Amino acid sequence: MQDAGGSAQTSVLGATLGRRFHRPFAPSAVACLGSKDPIILSHITSDSAMPAPTLPPPATDAFALHVHHTPLTKTDVWIEDRHRRVPLIPTGGVFIFDLRTTPIAQVNEPFEFSRFQISRATMDDLAYEHGMRRLSDLRAPTVEADPVLEHLALAMLQRNAYFGQERDTLFSDGIALAFFAHIARKYGGLGQAPRLDGVLAPWQVRRVREWVYAHLNGPVTIVELAALANLSRSHFARMFQKSFGMPPHRWLLLRRVERAKEMLKQAIPLADISSGCGFADQSHFTKVFTQLEGVTPGAWRRQLH
Repeated sequence: MQDAGGSAQTSVLGATLGRRFHRPFAPSAVACLGSKDPIILSHITSDSAMPAPTLPPPATDAFALHVHHTPLTKTDVWIEDRHRRVPLIPTGGVFIFDLRTTPIAQVNEPFEFSRFQISRATMDDLAYEHGMRRLSDLRAPTVEADPVLEHLALAMLQRNAYFGQERDTLFSDGIALAFFAHIARKYGGLGQAPRLDGVLAPWQVRRVREWVYAHLNGPVTIVELAALANLSRSHFARMFQKSFGMPPHRWLLLRRVERAKEMLKQAIPLADISSGCGFADQSHFTKVFTQLEGVTPGAWRRQLH
């Protein structure tokens, strides 16, 4: 998974979840969004049944939403020590756990799912930002497929599979904002959030551009960019898309590659260009550059001569 909040934090999360589900490790990513608690996305998979029920999570005022990438037919759960037989879960099916109930599960077949975790405090924070009332609960009356949630989970998995660890959080921030907007409507019973249309003002565009160009050698978050424009995170993301014709994470990658091309014209080692342009490492730099330019950085440099 994409490391969006520091390798130490995600390593601890991955090890803790891995033990809970009897796996060596559960790759995880976090999106802080400036809220009290991060939104956590983890990927858990096994080619065999669980050897025992999951270890109970610590009781916390949060929800875990599991979106399954393979169907499940042999699953049991215990909610507050009461057994509940789970019906067939299709590919893309969603099961919601209230973590105050310290749920336990036993999956008696191979499995693969993505797990989103969000606290009530973070839901309240994001609901206020969206102009919504507070969400009292999240409910999925059935385990029907949810293609939106499945797409968000797979987008994160596929990005990590290609790029590996990244320093920027803009992609995971965008996934987290879309995740909340979706679950608030589908599972929280809220209506469509008020639409705040419009584009960024010239001063906002200029301020964002200047700040990003001055910080291209480090990670960038949606919280920092939104603060520059004096906007909420979700409002900024929508207005940025309308103003620039692309989401913030893609625009930032283009700016990093733009600077890298200028540096490639000089006799600077690729490793130094990678760090100077804010890429996680030289491998990450090569993958991003190749995806956008069609050739590796080394090949692009050779074409200059």
